[in-house]
Amino acid sequence: MLSLTGWLFSLAAAICATILAAAADQPMLQMAAAAAVSTAIALIAIRERQRLNETGAPTSAIASSTARYLALVWGWAALSLLVTYLFIIEKPWPEWWQFFIGFAFAAVASLVFSITLDRDRAAGRDDATLIKVGRVLVQAQLVGMVFGIISLFVDNKFPRSSVHADWAGCNIFFFGALAIAAISLDALRSRAYV
Repeated sequence: MLSLTGWLFSLAAAICATILAAAADQPMLQMAAAAAVSTAIALIAIRERQRLNETGAPTSAIASSTARYLALVWGWAALSLLVTYLFIIEKPWPEWWQFFIGFAFAAVASLVFSITLDRDRAAGRDDATLIKVGRVLVQAQLVGMVFGIISLFVDNKFPRSSVHADWAGCNIFFFGALAIAAISLDALRSRAYV
């Protein structure tokens, strides 16, 4: 499990990779960076869950790990949008801040959920109701991400050329949604959410 310093470093590196690629004004390069970041986070999250399962970790520890990695994806997406549309891309995209707020809220909510599970576990409790709430939230995120991915294709927003101001955001949306869907699907297979 990563330390707080490791989490912050990972988040900063992921954001930097995404925004530097956007600064090059090369949608395919930024798409590759977003794909690499989201794939790495998803694979690390899945491996962490497997390790926790194999070592017989408490249910709340497995659920907390899932929530932390979901927070990492949401945080990466939110902060990448913020920096990209405030400092990198000059074309105005009026809606970017709405997505930033939604993603930031999801990141904070996931992190708070993870901290709550950790505190319960530290106090010697394993709250079954909280775990069930977590399952419903993970299911809702999975369904939302599937619909989000489909809507990007239906609306012809992925892949997107740099002619459109939202091209970088669409890449972040697509690969972030894939990462959240993969983490959520893997979590639903876990004994933590049975």
